[in-house]
Amino acid sequence: MKGSYVPSEGGETLRLFQTTETKDFREIATSGFTMHPYPAVEALDVDAAAEGHAFLGLGAALTDASAWVLADMPEEKREALLRDLFTPEGCNLGAIRLNIGASDYSTGLYSYDETPGDAEMERFSLARDDAFLVPAARAAKALRPDLFVFASPWSPPSWMKTNGLLIGGHLKDECMPALANYFVKYVRGYGERGIPIDAVTPQNETMCDTEGQYPCCTYPPEQEGRFARDFLAPAFRKAGLSTRIWLHDHDPNPAGVRRVCELLAIPGVEEAVDGVAWHCYSGADHAESLAAVKAAHPRLGFFHTENGPHVVLQERSEWWWAAKVFGMLENGCELFTSWNLCLDELGTPATGAHLCGGFVTVDSGTHDVVHSPQYRLFRHIGPFAERGARIMHVEGSRDGTRLILFRNPGGEFVLVVACDGSLVRDIQRRRLVVKYKGGYKTLPLPGGQWSVSTLIFK
Repeated sequence: MKGSYVPSEGGETLRLFQTTETKDFREIATSGFTMHPYPAVEALDVDAAAEGHAFLGLGAALTDASAWVLADMPEEKREALLRDLFTPEGCNLGAIRLNIGASDYSTGLYSYDETPGDAEMERFSLARDDAFLVPAARAAKALRPDLFVFASPWSPPSWMKTNGLLIGGHLKDECMPALANYFVKYVRGYGERGIPIDAVTPQNETMCDTEGQYPCCTYPPEQEGRFARDFLAPAFRKAGLSTRIWLHDHDPNPAGVRRVCELLAIPGVEEAVDGVAWHCYSGADHAESLAAVKAAHPRLGFFHTENGPHVVLQERSEWWWAAKVFGMLENGCELFTSWNLCLDELGTPATGAHLCGGFVTVDSGTHDVVHSPQYRLFRHIGPFAERGARIMHVEGSRDGTRLILFRNPGGEFVLVVACDGSLVRDIQRRRLVVKYKGGYKTLPLPGGQWSVSTLIFK
């Protein structure tokens, strides 16, 4: 029997889930709320918490590479993995990101129309995606019918660019109408396959020149703004498509924030789009810079669209991810999206030089699955924080932990706490006290090992 050690007073529900360095995700018993305060600890005052923006969910990129890894798995193992990813049995992911054409994590370089001058997209074809990507997306949507699907290109078709290549170069201004038609064909094509595209970004990492390594296309702010305002948004309206447009799709470092401000200052651009997409790869933590941009443009949604595990960088622990995920969500983002949903143990297939790892790793020989630290953090959010939950701003002592508080539409609170396990105050454990409805609940945390905890109460 889990929940409180003793029955809670006043009919509250109380559940605690925890993952530690030595124990996998599990529900554990804990103490209930009491009317007696803990004077040594400043309580997290849920009663006075300020309501923030709505939560859309957590997601991961279903890249061409990830779809291939899934297709290569035995059916039974593939179905078990998908249930683990897209149902409350596991992470309950609520969003996927698709690549429009090749990315650095594809099984090859391609676009959907490499016929020079085909502005009307008469030779456009999604046949390549029909092999692996479309079936994988359908399977995910079958498990999570309300799955939010968005998509990004790493490059327009090569003939639309100044260098005639998928790698490097810039979009030709005269090809903007053709590129808008390309997006319309893509969105319609996926819709016809039972996968509505809820949003697109005009370009992945608009400031990134990959120096000849993998598909990219740099966009000056003026060009991206003009494309979105004068070509893409009108093309979607004409086609009767409700697909949203998110700009930028890159980091919130100082250069990125300046770029977004320049974009949104172009007359008519803000009115033509629905949001801004952000990554969080910047060396320093620039999540707080989002808040000022959001305050200046409150109508626009903010969405984190890419950052995931790494094959080599061991710093990307549960603790490290808590800083990234909580920081982006608390400073304006409605969504946090991982990078590749799954890759093999070498971080492949890949067309580029990066050593990104999968949200989960699938062994290329045994097809056994290994969860990443990012997965373990998501596991404590996805099944509990519902779509439409409000991200709350709570004051009080965090005692060296990282935490985020959600309030679900039905009034239930979800507190997620990450702890690095370091000891304090002459070899004592870190601890939190939650104040709610005038009652107090202590949440002692494991000492000497990292932990992620989720406390649910109503």
